[in-house]
Amino acid sequence: MNEARRAEQPGIVQTNRTLVVIAVMLGTFLAALDVTIIGTAMPTIVGRLGGMSLFPWVFSTYLLTYTVTTPIYGKLADLFGRRMVYAWGTGVFLLGSALCGLSENMSQLIIFRTVQGLGAGAVLPVTITIIGDIFTLEERARMQGLFSSVWGVSAIAGPALGGVIVDYLDWRWIFYLNLPIGIVSILLLLLYLEERKPSGRPQLDYLGSTTLLLGVSALLLALLQGGTAHPWNSPFIWTMFLLAAGFLLAFIKIESRAPEPILPPTLFQNRVISVSVAGNFTAGMVLIGVFSYVPLFVQGVSGGTAVNAGAALAPMSIGWPLGSIVGGRFLLRVGYKKMSVLGMALQVVAAVLLLTLDPATTRAFIAATTFAMGLGLGFCTTALIVMVQAAVEWNRRGVATAMVQFMRTLGATLGIAVTGTALNSLLASQFNQHAGGLDTEVISTVNRLMDPLQRHLIPPEQIIPLKTALAAAIHGSFWLVLAAAVIGLVCVFLLPARPPGE
Repeated sequence: MNEARRAEQPGIVQTNRTLVVIAVMLGTFLAALDVTIIGTAMPTIVGRLGGMSLFPWVFSTYLLTYTVTTPIYGKLADLFGRRMVYAWGTGVFLLGSALCGLSENMSQLIIFRTVQGLGAGAVLPVTITIIGDIFTLEERARMQGLFSSVWGVSAIAGPALGGVIVDYLDWRWIFYLNLPIGIVSILLLLLYLEERKPSGRPQLDYLGSTTLLLGVSALLLALLQGGTAHPWNSPFIWTMFLLAAGFLLAFIKIESRAPEPILPPTLFQNRVISVSVAGNFTAGMVLIGVFSYVPLFVQGVSGGTAVNAGAALAPMSIGWPLGSIVGGRFLLRVGYKKMSVLGMALQVVAAVLLLTLDPATTRAFIAATTFAMGLGLGFCTTALIVMVQAAVEWNRRGVATAMVQFMRTLGATLGIAVTGTALNSLLASQFNQHAGGLDTEVISTVNRLMDPLQRHLIPPEQIIPLKTALAAAIHGSFWLVLAAAVIGLVCVFLLPARPPGE
């Protein structure tokens, strides 16, 4: 009877489930791999293309467009169907990937990463929607383990694969690799997914989407340009901050009146949801800080290769899915709050250990630190998302889950902007102190420090001062990672022992 009612509902998919699952698994792998693989390759890309001061933009522009478009694509899938929106988004992502591989300078790479982000925003939300359409509630629960394994495999393979590609092929292939995977995913979905579009179509929140995009964009621009291209007290920076505040306040007002808001404000009145959102926001900042700057430290300060940088991140990629699996298994026995506190506490400990890194630190110590960080992230994010879903009624569970995911991505977007600002600001002062100033010649030397093929060209007497200055600048970003982890720990202490409605 339940299956009969399900089949009558608008929007339910009738399809070859096995082949569609393969298609969306490939899409999930594609999105997850792109997040992890580029972090390992970035030091070499900076060494080849230059543009050290633009380094954070490669991450932040992608995350910005991905973050803002994620809820929008979810609405478009309801309006135009899952199949076409998924194919469109993946196609845009593949176009951006091809253009990234053809980039001749850092500015081009940043622009094309924006195109990638515009497409990537469709992959994960539409994938989750398709799984919800073709599987029952019980089946969906079992599918979560399968898709977690996809993230685990891509997280482990991404850093190592990125290192191998950079060291033995060319960095451009980290983008070209997306093309065959994405094409197969699109073709399988178009051929084997048959859907019946809903008769009633929800209204898309155009005004809310626009104000959110403009507000977050202005905020990021101020954070990335402040202290580097423009002084913090310059008219440009203040204008960006004022525009960000104005657009975001307008967004909040619009969302309170919108028939179908992207982020329903009433959900924040639930303490479980508001605390979980804050915890996921800080987790996003911690995650992107580690993924962005541990490879930079390994190659630029420790003198490693791209493979070494990937090996340093691989334990974190193992720790996260392991923490999710173990945390999920013992969650009900231990309790949501205790599991969240344990996860956040591990993040704090790992962040403290990151601050102890110096040029003599062994790679085994770095690997152990990133593993602990991944384990903590796995514990807390699993507990928080399950707690949110237990705290809301069925008809709001999807919205609440999407909001938590959105805020984690937004935290990562702002995290790379804040840590990038700290890095750029500290580079100038540290090079003045240790390497005689941050002039054009020194910037060129720093770029060579990232590239194993050009490192030998640096005069021996300059290597130690350069590494010391770079390490001090990276530590500034690690301090912000620690601050985010501490805030997250404080937040989860505010959780109730058991969520309402459990």
